[in-house]
Amino acid sequence: MKPFSYRNRIAFNYIVATATLLALVFFLVFFVVRVAVYSHLDNLLDKVAEKHAKEVLVQDGKIKFINKDEWEEREHREVEVNPVFIEVHGIDGKLMDRSPNLKADELGFDVNSPENKQFNSRLHEKHIRQIKVAVVRDGEKAGYISAAVPIEGYLLVLNTLRNILLISFPFSLLLLFLVARYLAGKSIRPVRVIIEATQKIQQDSLNDRIPVFGKKDELHQLASAINELLERIEGSMIREKQFTSDAAHQLKTPLAALKGTFEVLVRKPRDNHEYVARINAGIDEINRMSEMVDQLLLLARVDGKQYLPQLADTSLVEMIDSIIQRFSRKISEQNLSIVFNPESNLSAVSDPFLLELILENLISNALKYSNPGDKVEIRLTQTNGNTLVEISDNGKGIRNEDMEHIFSPFYRAGAMEHTNVKGYGLGLSIVKRACSLAGIQLELKSIYGKGTHAVVRIPN
Repeated sequence: MKPFSYRNRIAFNYIVATATLLALVFFLVFFVVRVAVYSHLDNLLDKVAEKHAKEVLVQDGKIKFINKDEWEEREHREVEVNPVFIEVHGIDGKLMDRSPNLKADELGFDVNSPENKQFNSRLHEKHIRQIKVAVVRDGEKAGYISAAVPIEGYLLVLNTLRNILLISFPFSLLLLFLVARYLAGKSIRPVRVIIEATQKIQQDSLNDRIPVFGKKDELHQLASAINELLERIEGSMIREKQFTSDAAHQLKTPLAALKGTFEVLVRKPRDNHEYVARINAGIDEINRMSEMVDQLLLLARVDGKQYLPQLADTSLVEMIDSIIQRFSRKISEQNLSIVFNPESNLSAVSDPFLLELILENLISNALKYSNPGDKVEIRLTQTNGNTLVEISDNGKGIRNEDMEHIFSPFYRAGAMEHTNVKGYGLGLSIVKRACSLAGIQLELKSIYGKGTHAVVRIPN
């Protein structure tokens, strides 16, 4: 079964609502006209009955018309325009007189029927509207007058109106459905354009974009949102390809060195000392690869939404002391001095893992790029509801042209100049993503040849 299209659903919902409203309008039109017609007839009957009730004479228990000849002449003049049928009945319901236009016919009289109430009946199989009014003389009921008017013309008008409404209703709905379907199709035409353009976008054409329409309506917002999504996907794909390429390149170097070491060992027999030296070199390369893989896994862990931060009250003094202890050997070898004199045991509410990851990488960089005998200063302060961790060194610094690239994976500023500094260019990339995940702000300023100043702003 073919699915109901969105255009048809729009038209169908519209037609259901319109049909309900149209049916209500048609009903109200017919009801108002019917009420107006019968109200006119009932007013006419009331006047006719009241007029003729005054034109009868009650004498000796009988009721007859006064000046019947004149009344007959007047009735004759009006009969062709709007005939009125009149009967006079005694208190017992016996017929005593009738209008000439009735001839030998009778309207039909029921003593027990209610007075002054209009009702429909038939005369010669034709519809009439009838009323029964009491004739009162000297405060006593002397008889009754039955008045009737033909309503064939009125009923014809009402029936014609009803048939017109009933016949026009489905045709109106059909016409409205076709118009609504056309307008709905025209309205969703931009959606089809978006669908067709989206279906053409493949993995190798992520740079294509959806056409954005001029009016800033919901369709404009939809196309813009899809384009923004495509930009994010394209950016992610580019970064993923670049990351994969860089990781492969970085892993290729130690693998090539390890392969060369083993190839040298198998070329000819060697003494134990040379075997040990070559195997140790191979182990160093394996350790280098292992360390790089650990950093890649760490980078993947803090990337995107794979890691959910767990907030906890963390002592910054204890955390920084622990980090300094882990680098004590490096500090001793380079004869560095660490200045860390917190005034109080400040703490921060953050994710302990991410926070330690950020501080450890920043302190590690400050130590690695410091000259022997330099000073590294760490300060803790609180200001404007934030806790600040400032890490300053007097080391090599970073050039201005390198500042915009230092957070990219595998990028090392001045790598050729600092060949003695080990690293893979992943530390600051990890720091940036960890800061984004933990809601921490990082400010990094550096002057080449004079040092670097990092400020970690932790919101409380």
